[in-house]
Formats: sequence, structure tokens, C-alpha cells
Amino acid sequence: MVKGLEISVFINCAYGGFMNKNYDLMKNILIFVTVCMLNILQVSAQQKQTIYIQYNKNIPAETFGVDELKKAFVAQQIPVSEVDKGGLIIKTRVTSSLKKQAYSFNRQGAGFVLSGGDELGVMYGLTELAEQVALGRSLQNMKSFEGKPYIEKRGLKFNIPLDARTPSYADNGFAAQNNIATMWDFSFWKSFLDNMARYRYNVLSLWNLHQFPSMVKVPEYPDVALNDVYVKDDVHSGSKMHIVKKISIDEKIAYWKKVFKYANDRGIDIQWFNWSVYFGGAEGKDGIKGTQDDTVAIDYTRKSVKQFLLTYPNVSAIGVTAGEHLDTKQTGKFSIENWLAMSYGKGMMDAQKANPALKNVSLIFRQHYTRLDIIKEAFKDFTGPFETEFKYSRARMYSTVSPPWFDSIYKADVMKYKVKCWQNIRNDDYYIYRWGDPMYAAQFIKNIPLDVTAGFVIGSDGYVFGKDFASLNPESYGKLDMDKNWYNFMIWGRAAYNPDLPAIFYKDQLKLRFPGTAVEQLYTTWRATSEIISWIDKLIFKPNDFEFDPEGCFDSKGFLSINDIISTGALPGQHVVSIADFVNAGGVTKELSPFDVADKLDAAADILLKGAAAIPSANNTELAETLGDFTAWAYLSRYYAAKFRGATWTALLRKTGKEEYRDKAIAALTRAIADWKNYAAISSQKYKPQLFSRTNKVLDWNALTPNVEKDLEMARNAKMGEPVIQKNDNKLWKITSKYY
Repeated sequence: MVKGLEISVFINCAYGGFMNKNYDLMKNILIFVTVCMLNILQVSAQQKQTIYIQYNKNIPAETFGVDELKKAFVAQQIPVSEVDKGGLIIKTRVTSSLKKQAYSFNRQGAGFVLSGGDELGVMYGLTELAEQVALGRSLQNMKSFEGKPYIEKRGLKFNIPLDARTPSYADNGFAAQNNIATMWDFSFWKSFLDNMARYRYNVLSLWNLHQFPSMVKVPEYPDVALNDVYVKDDVHSGSKMHIVKKISIDEKIAYWKKVFKYANDRGIDIQWFNWSVYFGGAEGKDGIKGTQDDTVAIDYTRKSVKQFLLTYPNVSAIGVTAGEHLDTKQTGKFSIENWLAMSYGKGMMDAQKANPALKNVSLIFRQHYTRLDIIKEAFKDFTGPFETEFKYSRARMYSTVSPPWFDSIYKADVMKYKVKCWQNIRNDDYYIYRWGDPMYAAQFIKNIPLDVTAGFVIGSDGYVFGKDFASLNPESYGKLDMDKNWYNFMIWGRAAYNPDLPAIFYKDQLKLRFPGTAVEQLYTTWRATSEIISWIDKLIFKPNDFEFDPEGCFDSKGFLSINDIISTGALPGQHVVSIADFVNAGGVTKELSPFDVADKLDAAADILLKGAAAIPSANNTELAETLGDFTAWAYLSRYYAAKFRGATWTALLRKTGKEEYRDKAIAALTRAIADWKNYAAISSQKYKPQLFSRTNKVLDWNALTPNVEKDLEMARNAKMGEPVIQKNDNKLWKITSKYY
């Protein structure tokens, strides 16, 4: 029965007697109600009108975008037809009036047209339209929209653990070893690459020490290619290993061709980076000794590079590193730069000569253990595109939105030699807990110097974000880390495409992910996570990945005591004074003091604890896990706040001899122990302890507690006259050696 008719009948039955007396009045009411219901039905019919999408089915990127849009329509119970049935038509087109990757959506007659500057622009436009539809916005009432890329090349850096015999840098950690088999699972890459496309990344930068034995057959060196895939028997130590996948080298090649094609179908370029000089899986075979002056090893590498590009012609760039395993003291023919020119440079030119279609494959030479003038001289005969790379934030992208390193160390050289630079944006600050602050990411992106930047890649050296094998929750275990950290990945990709996206955009994403939740509070609470690592790093900055793991408060040498904290310099240019400088200046400063930093950490913790307690998870496992991470972040933040206060009071005691400072230090460090125990309790309920590769230390919160307690004894036993000395000021631009 039609709803309007139901209402009419109801009114007639209920008010029959009244209508006999007031017929004209009720007649008018019935007419009004009927008209209203007909209008509602008409609007509803329009909203449910069949949709026909006219697009190029031969372009995979468009097909992916259309599939995303169809899913959104179906979820809204809006029918989609594969043929034109006279409903609403959405047409896609590529037009030169838009720049590459740009798009626009407009009404055209009775239908709509989605235009893109290229097929990637069309795909991005379709996925945005899908988001609008998923949010329940009527197609008929939808406003025109458009987009264009702020940074053209937006990438993820992925240290890829192919095999225990052909590892990445470094694969001794829990995450790497547990994800070796994942790298050979196409369903992983399909999901990973689909998410990259959704989040608007268009570069995947894969990093490995020496991938060739696991990926190519080199005719001149037939014994090098490896069948099967191996992992270590014991992730913590030992060289014994076992097979996790039976697969021939030919099947491996077919597999990676499939992966790379799928990436290209999503508009994603593949880069491959190597460290030098490593020969995992090849050393000792076919006469290869693997030393820097071994001409056989150079020839093998040259032919491997050639074969790699000929085998995978859709690789867009090869990246090289003047380290970590080269002899920096070697000069002349076998210097690090010349070695790379003879092997990688000539290998790439050999491939380009054999296949001229490879002429646009770039060589990216990292600024690491070398200088640009030496690099340019060694590669003066290289005929292909040439770019460079720089660790833009060192290893700590969450330390500040304005890293000082590129401008002070490398920008002048990049401009002098007219070479575009890839910014390597490294996260070795945290691996376990969920982070999410769109405004931090947007400001960070805006501070990248676009005039000299070729693009960026974001990723870690100390962790493999493959599948989550650390979670104790069976519903989370084994799922993609990219799904666990979806908000983080989405934020950086979308902010890099458009750093001016308003807060409502990100709140809408949260609404789609967690329907019915308190979006405003979730958004505000999640933003507080960015305060924690940032303020920790600003006060105690350690530029390299092996020097500090904030989640465990340790480095490659062990747990960081209050003595280590006191001796560490602050991050330059952030208006924060280090503990040692503050104390040696008599506790007077115009900058933010260690106590100010501690207050900011406590403030962030308060926001996180309040939000975690107030936001209902509504039986949503992912949301509950996220709120648990907020609680862990909060107690970690409180721990560092108390530790920084305790360290500063201890240093003041050593400087002045005032016993009142001892009491304050003891009180602060007693609180630090309590906060650490709370942090350990929530973390150990959620995650397994695991070995981190770059520090080579196990993050086991409960096992670390005795180290936390030792800080209290240090304060109790501190004496006046004990040194309060800062070991460095972190002004890396003062380093004159090229070997940094």
C-alpha cells in the first residue's frame, strides 16, 4: 500500500465523525497531506533512480574507481545498471584542460560528468564521489567539486623482507621475520595497493639490501638465483632457517610481475632502493667474493641491475646508497661513488640500451656517506634521469612539522647542481600504537620545499608494516598494519594531495569508519597523540633510528636512564632548552623549559584519558582497540612527563646541592614508576613483546620495569658535583665529514 494512501485511510477512519461536521476543513487537510506525501515519494524515487556509469572499461584505474563508487551506491540501496536504462548517467572523461591527477565533478544536462587530467585523476575523482555517496549525500543535490595534487609524487617507503637470505635493512626484528611469507602473498599486496590508491599515494618505494637472487635470473651468473623462501628458525638469534614457501625462481618472477602490474593499474610507480655493498644469496657463487674491489662482484651487480630492469620494465627508478657496507676509506677506482657508477650506473645504461623504453627510469642517489659534488663527478657519463634523496626528518618525522636538516645541510647543493631531491620522511619514532593528527600532517607537508623536491616517501627502517602479528586480540591478529593504522596512512596521503582539507573531511572519514560514534570527541582525542612523540623528541632528540625507541625508552645500548636523558641535547630550532643547558643556566631560560615540556605531555595525556573513558566503543572491536591505544599513549606521556621532571630536579641537585630538589626528584620519579606500570599493564594486555630490529632490543614493558625503578635510586643517591653535561647539541650541519 502507498504510504500516502495509508495516511489518508487512517485519517478518514479516525476522524470520520469530525469530518462530517467539518468536511471542507478536513478535505483541505487531506489534500495537503497527500501532496506532501507525493512530494516525498517523488524525491525518494529520484534518490533511488537507477544509476548508469559510462566509463572506459579498458583502463584499470577507472575500473577501480567505478567499483568503489558502485559499492557506495549499493550500500545506500541505490541501484546501478550496467546499461543505460534512462536513469541518471555519470560519464567519465580525460581532458587536457586539467593537470595530471586533477579532477572535477559537475552536472551536465540531466546527468553528471566526472573529468580527470589523466586516468589517475579520473580514479581520484570517482573515489571522492564514492565517499560523498557513502556519507548519504544525494547525487541530485550534490555540489560540484574538484581536486588537484599539491605534491605530484606521494609515496610509501617499504623495507621489504624477501627472504632470510636476501634481507632488507634490518630484518632481525619480529615484524620483519614474521612478514617474510606475507611478501609472497598476492592478497596482501592487492589490499595494500588498493588502500594506497584510496589514500592517493602514487609511489611505492621498496628497499632491500640485495634483491637480485630472489627476483631475477642473470644468465652470466646462473648459480645465484634462489628457489623457495626461507625464514630464520629463531627471530632473536642464530643462522638456522627453514622454508616457508616452495616456489621456483621462474614463479617468483611471474609473481613480482603480477604485483608490479597491479601497482601500475592503480597509478602507483615502483621504485627499488638498495644499500651497498651487500651480496646476500650471491656471495661465494660463480666466483663472486663480494669485496669492494672485486671486479667479478662489480660485473655481477651491473648485469643484475640490467636484468632487473629488463625483467620488470615498469620499475620507475633505482635508488642507491653509499653505505652501509662500503669501505668509506677506499679511494680511486673503487671509491664508494665510483663503485656505484660502475655497477648500478652502467647496469642501468645497459638496460636502457637494450630496451630504449627504459630511458625514463631514474637513478636516485641518496645523500648518505657522500656529497653531491662527488656523486655528480662519478656519474658524469650517466645518460638517464638523475635525482637525489635526503633524510628530511632524519629518523623522526613526528618530532616537528619543520625539520631543520634539509635547509641547513643539503638544499644549497641541490640548487647548485640543479638536481631534484626526494624527501625520505622516516618514522622510527613509534611502531605499535595508533597515531592521528591531520593538522600536524598538513603543516608538515606545507613546509616541504616544493621548488627542489621531486616527491616524498614515508616509512620506517626499523619496522615492517605488513601484517599485525603483535596483537593479542584474535580479531586483529594477522590483519594488515595498514588497516590497523588506516587513519595515519589516510591522513598523510590525503594531506599530501590537498593539505588544505578542512577538519570536517577527516571527521567524515571517522564517521564512515565508526558509524554512530562520538566523532567530534574522537577526532579531538586522536589529535592529542601527535603531541606526545613531538614533545619527547623536542626535549631529547636523537636523530638516528638505533639511538632511541620512545615506546620502550631504550636505544641500541640499553634502557635510557635519567642520566642519559640529562646528557641529551634538544631538537634545534624548536624553542626548547635541554635539561643540561637549563640547569647550567641556573634554571633560567626564555625558551620552553623541561618543566614546560612535561606540562604539555601531561595535558595531552589528560585529553587522551578523558576521551578513552568517554567515547563508547559500542562493541566495535577496532574502535575499542583504538581507545586502548589512547590509554597506552596517555600513560606513556605521563611517564615521560614525570621522568623529565625527575631528571631535571636531579640535575639541579647535582648542580646546587639543594636537598629540596632531591625530594622533588623522588616524588616525580615515584610517579614515573606508577605511570610506567599503568602503561605496561594496558600494553601487555593488548600486544606481545617483540624484538625491534634497529635497536636490537625487546619491547617487553613488564621486563623493563626494573630499569624504570633504577631511576629512583639514582635520584636518591645523587650528589652535588656530579656532572651535568650535554653530549651534543644536535646541530648536524656543523659536521664537516662527508661520511654522515
